[in-house]
Amino acid sequence: MKPGDSPTTEQLRDVLMQSVEVARAGQKEKPPIDPPARLKQVLTFKKFSERAMDQVREVVESDEEFRDRVVDASSEKDMGRVGWLWLTRPDGWQQESAELTAEAQRKSEAAADAQKTQELEQRLQRAEAAQKKADNQRDKASRERDEARIQAAQARTEVRRAEEEAQRLVAELDQARAALDAAESNSARAQRKQNRTDEKLRSAVAQVDRLKKQLRDSREQHGEEVSSLKARLAVAEDEVAMARAVGFELPPEVEPKPATPLLTKRTPVPMPGGLLNDTPEAAEFLLRQVPEVVVLVDGYNVTFKNWEKLPLQEQRHRFLQKMEELSARYTGAEFVVVFDGTETDYDYISTTARSLGVTVRFSQPGVTADDYIINQCDSHPLSRQLVVVSEDGEVRERARDRGANLVHPRKLLEIMGLEVEYPDSWTGFGDR
Repeated sequence: MKPGDSPTTEQLRDVLMQSVEVARAGQKEKPPIDPPARLKQVLTFKKFSERAMDQVREVVESDEEFRDRVVDASSEKDMGRVGWLWLTRPDGWQQESAELTAEAQRKSEAAADAQKTQELEQRLQRAEAAQKKADNQRDKASRERDEARIQAAQARTEVRRAEEEAQRLVAELDQARAALDAAESNSARAQRKQNRTDEKLRSAVAQVDRLKKQLRDSREQHGEEVSSLKARLAVAEDEVAMARAVGFELPPEVEPKPATPLLTKRTPVPMPGGLLNDTPEAAEFLLRQVPEVVVLVDGYNVTFKNWEKLPLQEQRHRFLQKMEELSARYTGAEFVVVFDGTETDYDYISTTARSLGVTVRFSQPGVTADDYIINQCDSHPLSRQLVVVSEDGEVRERARDRGANLVHPRKLLEIMGLEVEYPDSWTGFGDR
């Protein structure tokens, strides 16, 4: 039998523990049977380490008399074929033990291979499901983009038609004003009604001007509203004629103040001609040109791209130094950097950085930085423009739905003047 073919101590654990129990039982007999001296040291153990088991094995192998006692108190059923062969040691036991050990090893390896194969198949199934989900999302986004383009084209057509109609109405208003001027000239012949006629004409002119303004503002309104304004204009003209005829004075009307339109949804800042979304140039435009823009940054999303091998606290320290430089360049922007998890020893951020509009936040337990950023999108007034810096597809989609402009972390690193030190950490992310 080769040395490597001998059963391992782990394979003999049942035999060795049975040997310990035999020794313990012998101590309780009357008169007591003393166990081997080296075995007596471990009989009080409740748990047997690998070293203790090796010691028991050495005693059983070297003390034939004690081994016979264990054989008398045991059976093959109690300890398995390999353990029984090692304990009883019949002729040829080493060869049979080696064969059984090798067979057990083969079965163990086969079971391990089967387990690994099953795990790989499960991973493949999950990957295929994820791919299918991504394909469905891409198809959905494509359909939504096409629908948005069709709706935009329809809206442009409607706006163009409304503008053409408004221009026609303005021409009619000019004709009405010319007629009014003629009426005003004729009224000079009626000296006795001059004062009352002038007052009436001034009131009529004011009404016509208001109607003209309403018609101009109605370029994007429905055709029925335009028709209503035309009817009101005709009535006003009739009233002018009647006033001239009877000399009736109309009280002047107070010009209403225009209502401030109520915002119902935030819309992303459009890029000027020649700029593409999610580029370094677009990011610089948003930070420099958009007044009081709020920039929400997923901190670790950025730091893992340039300082991945550093401890988290050092990553934060270096990134916040760069954010301080960035805030000094773009003084009109407000920067909010969000990190996952709470931090008891809050990172140092200089007074200069805070005064330049850099705020650091740690998400609360059970809340991710992603959720915190989306909550910030919802809590800011619709009048404030937002920029979200993240590579997470779901975060970007949710932020886009809330009217935020998007900047990829690597674009932020570029405008900071940094290069990605660990390109292998990128997972094939494309701009979305």
